[in-house]
Amino acid sequence: MPFVQIGKSCWLKISNSLMINTFGKLGKVALQRQYIHKKIQIFFALLLIKCLDFLSEGIFLLIFPMTTIITHLDADGICSASLVKMVKEYCDAYVYFSHPAGLLRDLQSIPSDDLIICDIALDQKAYPEIFKTLNAISENFSVTYIDHHIQLDGLPEKVVNIHNLNVSATELTYRYFYYQLPRWADHIALLGAICDYLDDSPLMQRLMHHYERRTLFLDAGLLAQGLKKIGKKDHYDKLRELIHHFSHHKAPTDIPELIQAAIKATKRDNERRPIILSLYHTEKNIAWVQDPPTLSYSKIAHWILGDSGKHLGLVIRTLNSKRLLVDITIRGWRRIDLRKIVPEIAIKLGGSAGGHANAVGVRIPQKNCQLFLRMLDNHPIFSTLEPMPKVEDLIPLKIPKYTFL
Repeated sequence: MPFVQIGKSCWLKISNSLMINTFGKLGKVALQRQYIHKKIQIFFALLLIKCLDFLSEGIFLLIFPMTTIITHLDADGICSASLVKMVKEYCDAYVYFSHPAGLLRDLQSIPSDDLIICDIALDQKAYPEIFKTLNAISENFSVTYIDHHIQLDGLPEKVVNIHNLNVSATELTYRYFYYQLPRWADHIALLGAICDYLDDSPLMQRLMHHYERRTLFLDAGLLAQGLKKIGKKDHYDKLRELIHHFSHHKAPTDIPELIQAAIKATKRDNERRPIILSLYHTEKNIAWVQDPPTLSYSKIAHWILGDSGKHLGLVIRTLNSKRLLVDITIRGWRRIDLRKIVPEIAIKLGGSAGGHANAVGVRIPQKNCQLFLRMLDNHPIFSTLEPMPKVEDLIPLKIPKYTFL
């Protein structure tokens, strides 16, 4: 951003003055005797322009701070950030990636800016400190929190809290910025909702008719599968590039690297699924597997849920960086609200949990893992449910008998 536009002769006069102030009498004598070449004078003039330009940039940022987007690494978070960057005001916003357990650390380490946070659940244990940090930031900067996970006690008063448990974060972002978005933004909104299994809301069902369903699900499948390959911690720049593509009217089918990553991930899934299904254990109401071959843990939980016919499917994994902790991914059949039973057990055992009615993540001390499984399996809520129907129960056809005269 140029500071001012000033004529060349004026800048030369200023640079001459700068030389005299810098080199004293020697500079004055040199100028008078024309020992200084014109190019050197121009150099000093350009140097002065750069200094003023840098100074003006700093003043501009103080008056009009930049915006930082903090979002989750999954498809819902990626699509939410893409929608934000479609808004002209935020097209240059920098994107950071975070997760519930790391949000507090990231908030404390990210430079002070206006913030837009998308699709990150509030960790129960860290909630008091997150609240304090957001409150302090919101005193000097604008903070917008767009999320669809449970919030225990809300957010600070000055934080714009866009919250709904029943739709995706992408849908919330789309609705919040709707009048500032291009017409084609609905495509990205649909992809985020489909990938988060929340495409059944009235708005998403209405938008679905703007496109052909099978094509939408192809794009959503490529995105979800491709992220398994490129959506890793050491690939943040690739994720930012993906967001850039989406915010400039590109679809997953337009991005060769994403397509190739999705194909590789799907081939690997097909190879490892039989292995996974031979490893899990079953209890009365739950099926679980511990430290399976590296794949999408959400996908593994779905596989063993369906194959076992139990009420819940769980994947337990020991953390390499924190050997005393385990993370547990839980998936269900939408028959019970996992948010009402799982966090209570996790907190009793010194851990934390959060997520959606049908999909929850847990982190607890490793020593309490087996106790967690027993407490969950014996929860009284399961006694109120009918057993899951077996596939064989749903096979028979009712064939009418015709009477021939």
